[in-house]
Amino acid sequence: MADFDPSDKNELYVQYKEEWQSNLDFAEMSLATLRDGSYLPQWGGVESESQGQYNRRKEWSAQFDPAPELVDIRVKEIWRTNPERVYEDSTYAKQIEAFINNVDGAGTHMDTAMKRVTELMHVNGVDVLVDKESSIGEPLTLADEAGQPYISMFGPLDRPDWGTDHAGKYYFVRYDLGEDQRMDEGGESEDLHWYVTYTRDVGRVHLSSTDGTETEEFRHNMGIVPVVQVYWGGSIQHPNEAIATSIMSQLSPLSQYMLKLSSQGQLDLFMSVAFFVATGIQPEELPKELGASFMVAMQTAEADLKPVFANVDHIVEKREWMQYIWMLMLKKGKVTGLSGTLDGTAQSGVQVAIEASPLHSELATTAGVLERAEVEIMRLAISRMEGRLIPVNELGYSVKYSKNFTLQSTRTLIDELKALSEVEGVQMFAEIMRVFMRKLANSIAMPGSPEHSKMIAEIDSFVGDDVDPEPILTTEDE
Repeated sequence: MADFDPSDKNELYVQYKEEWQSNLDFAEMSLATLRDGSYLPQWGGVESESQGQYNRRKEWSAQFDPAPELVDIRVKEIWRTNPERVYEDSTYAKQIEAFINNVDGAGTHMDTAMKRVTELMHVNGVDVLVDKESSIGEPLTLADEAGQPYISMFGPLDRPDWGTDHAGKYYFVRYDLGEDQRMDEGGESEDLHWYVTYTRDVGRVHLSSTDGTETEEFRHNMGIVPVVQVYWGGSIQHPNEAIATSIMSQLSPLSQYMLKLSSQGQLDLFMSVAFFVATGIQPEELPKELGASFMVAMQTAEADLKPVFANVDHIVEKREWMQYIWMLMLKKGKVTGLSGTLDGTAQSGVQVAIEASPLHSELATTAGVLERAEVEIMRLAISRMEGRLIPVNELGYSVKYSKNFTLQSTRTLIDELKALSEVEGVQMFAEIMRVFMRKLANSIAMPGSPEHSKMIAEIDSFVGDDVDPEPILTTEDE
């Protein structure tokens, strides 16, 4: 035990670390990560590409992929409205209410925390630890001081070691809580590093310093590791039960390929621009294909002009590969069909056509995962208060996430509604019309708002008589 090092890594951690980091980076590619990272390899090593050209290619590169938007589409659709919770008749109603309004000891509401869980589960999966015991020394949070439970979220990069049973549940797990720098009485600083380990019976807080590791152990009486694993999907391979799959697991490699291709395309483009500047040739004087085919290199003032690119085939090929990978990413994200059509606008300005049925099914499944996860988080929180693991039916708590998604554009809905209203004998299709109008109402007003409630009331009273298909939508200007 004297040689115990809480920072020791599980073999699977070592195996998957690079993939997890890539998923994280391409879900939110910062400029610093792009410039300082290694996602753009030097072509053929230093011998083939100089450091200067490599650095310039990095400066010209752009993260050209829809991954952030594909995650954002999912999160925003699920969180268009906040979940509905029922617990008024629960024996633990007061404790539940208190925890909902302060899940982390810092005043964070359950909605805010679970929206963050939704984001993280789409990237690498997330573990939600329901903790309570004070750590070594001073309480770390107000929740420690008050003896209230609080949650912490950990991605797989924060989880150096773990073990799972046949069902994929932890029988132990260790998390990295990060560094802490404290001053001693002489004014000198000491670097400290915190870890926490949970088993089914005990918890251990580890404090590592230059002098070794100090461990404090406490019992929690839960009989299970008090962690809720919230994954978009899970590995089917043994022993990878605690390895989450995510939408980024599919998109991250494609995003890397796209980044490399786009950087090469940028280089081709800038070389073309350099040619225009050096020679003064006007664009209209060149053939229709990209001017890089006429790129020249002047070694000395007396040298002949020599073509660098004999043709543009390689540039055309890059363009075709970029288009192919781009459409493949949209298909993986379930926002286009097999042929890949572009229609409508996403957050980034990218034109996509959302294919409602597959994405709707996936979102409904994700909402169900979040419902079960939240109930289990609440069960563990109340159990930590009670000092025993209470059954779900004793908890008296349920939650319902929105499954009312708006995956069609407002204009498309209006066109479909107009076409239906022009059908002869439309009064016979009143119920079908109501379905379309509800979808339209959901797309232009927030459910639960006074405007939305008024629309729904009028829709419910609709019988389909005297439909005039001509006036659709008008504005004051019209």
